[in-house]
Amino acid sequence: GYTATPDDAQVARTSMGTHAAVAWEWRRRAETAIDELRAAGVPVVAVETVAGAPYAHEFAFPPPPAGCALLLGNERHGLAPELLARCDAVVRLPCRGLKNSLNVAVAL
Repeated sequence: GYTATPDDAQVARTSMGTHAAVAWEWRRRAETAIDELRAAGVPVVAVETVAGAPYAHEFAFPPPPAGCALLLGNERHGLAPELLARCDAVVRLPCRGLKNSLNVAVAL
């Protein structure tokens, strides 16, 4: 995708330095990241507007310390069906109006 990483100058400015408090890794392909996480025993939960998926506030996320990884889609294209199929679960956020992307930004 074309999502900036936390080491991007604009992200650093926008986050006012808080980007340094979150551990992150980058992979060229999301499939690689999902497969590595799952192989390490980390459940992967996708956040996407999928009909019939439970709402995030109704979903029983794995508790700490194990927790889970969240897979967030591209603002314009969302997540490909192939990526959703690789995940352990898919949840959705309540959405009012026509745009979904703001819901993800506000929810996190």
